[in-house]
Amino acid sequence: MDLMKKEIAVKASILYYEKHKNQEQIAKELGISRSYVSHLLDFARNNDIVEIKVKIDHFDLRMVRKEMEFCEKYSTLQQCYIMKSDSDDFTNRQIGIFAAPYISNMINKASVIGLGLGNSVMNLINGIKEQKFINTVDKTVVQTVGGIPNNVLITNHPNVMAHQLSGILGCNFIPIDSPGIVEDPLLKKGLLSDKNIQSSFLIWEKIDLLISGVSVADRRNALFQTLSDSMIEIIEKSNACGVLNLNFFDIEGEYIPLLENNRISIPLSKLRKIKKKVVVGYGKYKNKAILGALKGGLIDILITDSITIDEIEKIGE
Repeated sequence: MDLMKKEIAVKASILYYEKHKNQEQIAKELGISRSYVSHLLDFARNNDIVEIKVKIDHFDLRMVRKEMEFCEKYSTLQQCYIMKSDSDDFTNRQIGIFAAPYISNMINKASVIGLGLGNSVMNLINGIKEQKFINTVDKTVVQTVGGIPNNVLITNHPNVMAHQLSGILGCNFIPIDSPGIVEDPLLKKGLLSDKNIQSSFLIWEKIDLLISGVSVADRRNALFQTLSDSMIEIIEKSNACGVLNLNFFDIEGEYIPLLENNRISIPLSKLRKIKKKVVVGYGKYKNKAILGALKGGLIDILITDSITIDEIEKIGE
């Protein structure tokens, strides 16, 4: 083990876990980037520098009354799980653990599980690792969006997440062996004619549980790193505020047909037919995207935090 790296990882861990400083403060104090702080904290957990034993009564964090009130506002919302939070750092650390019992129960009842984009989805996958599953060998996990190029700085690729979930469940995994976005429409046409890719698409009809993130339709979305300047210009000139599995929509939930000849992902018509669409979305800046998805009936079950709910209610009233 690199002793210099170990030393700075120990310092970062002490500042984070014992001094309760956030990653921005640690980066400034140690003279390193925030992304490297995140890497060091992961390194510390994976190399026995830090041992985390989470003893948390997830129900103490649930805001059941607020969940009931929020669901009353949106008739298509079957259930909402709101985690009490006072910071983005806390949400990032705890949302997977908080949601694990509920997500695990849904997975146990599902047959075909579709997995979409989102770092929040990986938080869920990490959170359910210690959960118990029953009769999972016959289940199937399938991507609902194509892959992301390796040179793009997106933390969690859809094929990696789907593979990890199938590994936890010990079940079949059906990848999409194509990129999520292609610049040449002729390339998309050629890919869609491939028999292996076509077979992946057929399973979309059988998805009974979708687990996905939701993102904004602007440059804060890391996916924009895969887009050409002309694609970005088209999106920015539209009224799109949110993206769900590469389906664009505005704040009223109206579908906006963007990049139809470039994207390889589950189409809106099939997305709507899925009986249980679980969306994990949090962060103040996602308030319009989540609100639009709610109004458009694209979310059956929402998992979020109190910070985000407050922001949604400010613009949704």
